[in-house]
Amino acid sequence: MSGSWGNFFPYFAGAFKLIVLGIGGYFAIKWHFDEEARVREEEGVVFDRSSYMKKMAMILVFLVALVILVVYATNWFLY
Repeated sequence: MSGSWGNFFPYFAGAFKLIVLGIGGYFAIKWHFDEEARVREEEGVVFDRSSYMKKMAMILVFLVALVILVVYATNWFLY
């Protein structure tokens, strides 16, 4: 079974799954931050956009690192 698609399918399926879940998680977190900003703006509280962008960047970096870690850990466990 050397070189067949069956050897590589778990990598692609796992990476695809993590990417889709990561994108979904990103949009869920973004929606909650946007709702918080909307509510604060209605109350008259100033919403700090730079802090918001830093949080979103940290979440994105964490998700990318998690995907890379899972791909390499899967390779290490299987071989």
